[in-house]
Amino acid sequence: MRMSRRLLLWTAAIAAALMLAGLAGLDYPLARAIRAAGLENAALFREGLAVLDTALGMHLWFWLAGVAAIGIGLVALAWKRLPLPPRLGAVLLAAGLVQVATIATMIQGKDAFGRLRPFQVLESGDWSRIWFAGGGSFPSGHAAFYFGLFLPLAAVARPVWLRVVLLAIPLFVVVARIDLARHFLSDVATSALIAALYALLASFAFRRWLPPR
Repeated sequence: MRMSRRLLLWTAAIAAALMLAGLAGLDYPLARAIRAAGLENAALFREGLAVLDTALGMHLWFWLAGVAAIGIGLVALAWKRLPLPPRLGAVLLAAGLVQVATIATMIQGKDAFGRLRPFQVLESGDWSRIWFAGGGSFPSGHAAFYFGLFLPLAAVARPVWLRVVLLAIPLFVVVARIDLARHFLSDVATSALIAALYALLASFAFRRWLPPR
């Protein structure tokens, strides 16, 4: 079963458009509007995100899910006697590699751009200098983690309901990070774009190991 490149291309296009819109000026009014409307730090997003982070081991080690997926995928590919579907190893290996690559790129971006987080800028009221200021907002680590892991899985899934569920998880996460004033729109969109591009590369690299059902 191949990765859906159409899904990955659409994800990349939408993420790029949102990234550009945010950087062009939408980031700031959106952050202010959420705070002014009293929507910031909603319990649904705060508690829901905490549950997801705990379930996927983010509180233990940021790389845990990706490394585990790579390890299980390699074992499944190498040990043919395991009672696992033959394509599961390739799927997990691809998802783990995409997530690890996305996270590594995100970390480099944080170090390079030093963007302040929305709550820091909203509290200071100074919007004149938020880049190269020692912050860690751009790109989003949570968006890199969740899109990097779940987007490749969604691209492989064929049942529509399963694809919707797999995409709903990172979408919930990025909305939560914006609502919690931890990230601007362009922060999460950039990480989604990075994940989509790496997943596209994986779709070519792994096409021989993702056979049809």
